[in-house]
Amino acid sequence: MPLKTLFLNPPSFENFDGGASSRWPATREIESYWYPVWLAYPAGMLEGSRLLDAPPHHVSAEETIELGKQYEFLVLFTSTPGFPGDIKLVTKMKEANPKLKIAFVGPHVTTLPERSLNECKAIDFVCRREFDYSVVEYANGKPLSEIIGISYRDASGKVVHNADRPDVMDLDSLPDVVDVYYRDMDVRRYNVPFLLYPFVALYTTRGCPAQCTFCLWPQTQRPSLAQALY
Repeated sequence: MPLKTLFLNPPSFENFDGGASSRWPATREIESYWYPVWLAYPAGMLEGSRLLDAPPHHVSAEETIELGKQYEFLVLFTSTPGFPGDIKLVTKMKEANPKLKIAFVGPHVTTLPERSLNECKAIDFVCRREFDYSVVEYANGKPLSEIIGISYRDASGKVVHNADRPDVMDLDSLPDVVDVYYRDMDVRRYNVPFLLYPFVALYTTRGCPAQCTFCLWPQTQRPSLAQALY
């Protein structure tokens, strides 16, 4: 059996803008949330796992810490504005459950893997770029030294960066995220002003052809298929 795993989009401040599958440092006159799509893929691959999207479901930090006592492995999608609060949260979670293994995923740790590990001793490893199979392999018992696409501290405390993981090319091999939505989430919690409410979001490809200079995704995630071809 794999490690009992909690996939977490962690609590944040009230009425924040929850765009781009993560958290932005802004509030508006309404709450606006996108689905935690990236966490849903590996959550669908691990039996007994749960995906908790804390902000739209109004789950507090205290409730999250208590819930963490039931799990063996935590996968947290962090963001740059949320990172300081996230490391405080997981430090408390590990104090409450010392056996809990913790992985951080997302653009922030992709860009700053060594700095992220040095800033929080509670983090056992971070995944760079796509993390679907990296976290599933760890949950199924694969040693950190054999998992590509991750960074971690070795026995001496030195940060080790394993080789990069190739992009997932066969997206059909991944589970349907809507099955995880149905299992773990309330679609009535998601609202984006320019879409009909309630709505469901899922992606049929990865990457973006626009490559906007003001956007973090072209710099921290995979290129689009169109860019790769041309």
